[in-house]
Amino acid sequence: MSGQYIAATIMFFITVGFAALFWLPVLRFKQKNPLLRFYWKGFWAFLSGLTALAGAQSVLIILGFDVQKITTALLFGVTASFVVFVMFAWGRLTLKGVTTVMAKSSKLSAS
Repeated sequence: MSGQYIAATIMFFITVGFAALFWLPVLRFKQKNPLLRFYWKGFWAFLSGLTALAGAQSVLIILGFDVQKITTALLFGVTASFVVFVMFAWGRLTLKGVTTVMAKSSKLSAS
């Protein structure tokens, strides 16, 4: 077995290990609110996906494939969608928190 295949195999297992580690918070910490649970799982899924995509790019480059343009474009697209996902989640959760506080304060002032 050549050194190139050994290096690609090591990189593959490192990538799988780190991508799997991003799922530990999802499995370890359960969220009670369904909306928060959705964004919690989505956040860690995006990080795991970014790690897997970057690792796949590295493995293919180690094996000698010319994948620089395609994988760079994919990483840019996934990274941009991750930022949009996080910003949308932040806005939606903030709005939900504000409306909950407003509803509770209106109940307290009505009593």
